[in-house]
Amino acid sequence: MPLRLRLLSSAPWLLCAGAALAGPGELVMLAPVDQAMPIARFQNGAVAGGIVKDFGDALAQRLGRRAVYLNADIPDVTPALSSGRADGMCYVLPFWIDGDYHWSPPLFPDAEMLAARHDMPHLRSLKDLRDKPVGTVAGYRYHRVEQVLGSRFRRVDAANMEANIQQMVSGKVPYTMISEATLNYQHRLHPGMQVRADLVFSAYKAQCAFSPKSEVPFSEVSRAIDALIKDGSIDQILARYR
Repeated sequence: MPLRLRLLSSAPWLLCAGAALAGPGELVMLAPVDQAMPIARFQNGAVAGGIVKDFGDALAQRLGRRAVYLNADIPDVTPALSSGRADGMCYVLPFWIDGDYHWSPPLFPDAEMLAARHDMPHLRSLKDLRDKPVGTVAGYRYHRVEQVLGSRFRRVDAANMEANIQQMVSGKVPYTMISEATLNYQHRLHPGMQVRADLVFSAYKAQCAFSPKSEVPFSEVSRAIDALIKDGSIDQILARYR
């Protein structure tokens, strides 16, 4: 997930029922439908672009496999990864999801931040959000903000990150939680968008988690990722969306 969030079991992911273990020559990756570009783009219910798909495709090719993407409800994320029904999931951090997994090195730089409508006062710290409505994604737990604001954190939930952005653009909320990568991408697509970056409060590098029960040996996955780092493939993927 592009924001530094802990996922709750009620989050609205798309259930992909009946999905099985990876077939011969496949690499099954989980794809979160609540994300926005540049992390993931969905078309007709399937992941069709973005960083997680480009990376998954590149990793599968390096492994000599075919990438397959599985959309799952949050309650199914841990069972899917823990059981090996899915081989891996990218753009996450160890404390975002439950379970014990093999982890890639940090790969995808991003940051938690607040965006503001152009006519709103600048935020000096998270404390300035007390009792102010702020756009959030349903099912996400914003741990740092909850620690600072407690009961004075006034969430206005949207179904996914794109809807979260739209509710700020439309004037429903003055501020919204967003990833730096997503906001930068939106400004690239819509140069006249009346939204500014207001407060970055946590930078991170997202990783990939791989199931200990995957039929794809993690030693092979690790070597493939190292090769993608060394030959500049990951930098090239990220550069496409900047």
